[in-house]
Amino acid sequence: MSDPVSWLLVRRGWLVVGSDGVTVGRIGAVRGEPVKDIFNGVVVRTKSAPPRYIPAERIAEIVSGQVALRLSATEFEAVLPEERRPLTSSISLFEVLRRLGLR
Repeated sequence: MSDPVSWLLVRRGWLVVGSDGVTVGRIGAVRGEPVKDIFNGVVVRTKSAPPRYIPAERIAEIVSGQVALRLSATEFEAVLPEERRPLTSSISLFEVLRRLGLR
């Protein structure tokens, strides 16, 4: 087995395995504040269900290419899907400058 690595190295698509060794999905996103080195957790994508957010305290180990959970595959399936954040409207750089009076 590989040596543990920092959460800062986790990338989208890495495998996520339960405490029972069963693959439960893949990393969809990493949540945290890299500048302050604060790791909040990960979002796990599956083929058959909506993404699920797993807080950092439920992660057992991170090695290159894989995140191991403190949850079994059955416990993982019981986690509620991640709530979607509302989409914000996007504006162009030109519009931002105009609103600031710079254009």
